[in-house]
Amino acid sequence: MSKVVVGIDLGGTNIKTALVSTEKKVLSKNSRPSNADKGPDAVMDAMAEAVEDLMKETGTARADVLACGIGAPGPMNWQTGVVYSPPNLPGWENVPLAQLMYQRLSIPCFVDNDANVACYGEYWLGAGQGTQSMAVFTLGTGVGGGIVVFGELLRGIDGTAAELGHLKVQRDGRRCGCGGLGCLEAYASVTGMVRTAQEHLDENPDSLLYKQFHDQPDNITGKDLTDAANKGDAFACWVHEETATWLGLGIASLINLQNPERIVLCGGMIAAGDLLFDPVRRVARENAFPVPAKRCEIVPAGLGSDSGVIGAAGCAWTRLESGEDGGADPNSAY
Repeated sequence: MSKVVVGIDLGGTNIKTALVSTEKKVLSKNSRPSNADKGPDAVMDAMAEAVEDLMKETGTARADVLACGIGAPGPMNWQTGVVYSPPNLPGWENVPLAQLMYQRLSIPCFVDNDANVACYGEYWLGAGQGTQSMAVFTLGTGVGGGIVVFGELLRGIDGTAAELGHLKVQRDGRRCGCGGLGCLEAYASVTGMVRTAQEHLDENPDSLLYKQFHDQPDNITGKDLTDAANKGDAFACWVHEETATWLGLGIASLINLQNPERIVLCGGMIAAGDLLFDPVRRVARENAFPVPAKRCEIVPAGLGSDSGVIGAAGCAWTRLESGEDGGADPNSAY
């Protein structure tokens, strides 16, 4: 059997796991609840069980598993594999995740930021294939990001590079979840889009959204907005246009900074299709320098919701090839 690498996408709600061959074929995948409220050990035990289940399902011997990559949320030291305090994983504080997973699996384990591994997944096997320089925006409750430059993830000296949701797009603007003002995330995420709708709902009494939510605006969801827009609701269409304009401005700044060949949009918001992509492409093109704007394609994710789990496998393989120990040295986490 060919050699394989494991990818794990660790979230506050679910753990997704995949087995990927060195020929870049996804052999098997599974998903299970993370049960994050039970604490770090229970979550790591569930991750290890998920890997063991995939190995049994595919008849993969441990000797054929080269490495395991984990995409994890929140602040971390990607080099040592220590996760500091992810907001959606209660009780996690300075957890040496790479080392502890190595102890459970006896396989080199590598930890990276979840948005970075999603970016690498698209570069490795998704919509970014064939590029040397590309970027990913993950569009959901927040806005995450990742950047690949000449085949390497841009991580930064402290591991905090490519926080694209926290590009500043408005002086003294909306308060962001990070505590800052005027971040792209506060306008171009699902949360930001819903907030835009809530702020202007009373100005649009003829809207389907007003008729449904005028007495309960806190119940509006991103899906409600897209459904209304697809029915031709002018206000819902305007909300999408406004959200896409903010995102397009952020992308224009990145185009001018990075000069990428391709920008990939991931996450739940891309289900809006042309409602999102048409104005994003137009605004980015109008606000970036002409030469890099013409070169840069803005495309939907090629791996759907699997960008992260596949990218985690790809990152692990790359880091193993570069000579990293993957948590095998107990002193490497401190």
